[in-house]
Amino acid sequence: MSAISRHVTADVTSNVGLGLVAAHIAIRDTLDGVRIRRAEAADSVSELVIRLREARNDQHAAEQRAVAAEARAAVLARALQRMSAEAAGLRDALNVEREFAAGLREIIGA
Repeated sequence: MSAISRHVTADVTSNVGLGLVAAHIAIRDTLDGVRIRRAEAADSVSELVIRLREARNDQHAAEQRAVAAEARAAVLARALQRMSAEAAGLRDALNVEREFAAGLREIIGA
């Protein structure tokens, strides 16, 4: 083999080697990028799962507060009905007392 052919062979081999190294680096970087994107996607999904769980917990707590508020409202409504009935009874008693007082005034002539 002549010196020129050895030189050309070495040059070509060197260029092919550099090309393979560059291709290997590009593939590695691409795979790293894919791994990073997959990890980010997994993190995003995990974050969404966490947010969904928190939202469900918040919704459950809100539903419990609503049930408690409805129960308090029902108790207050019953108390208001009792008070209204008591007020009506007191008005009736006051009217009876007024009639009684008017009757007494008639009797004593006042």
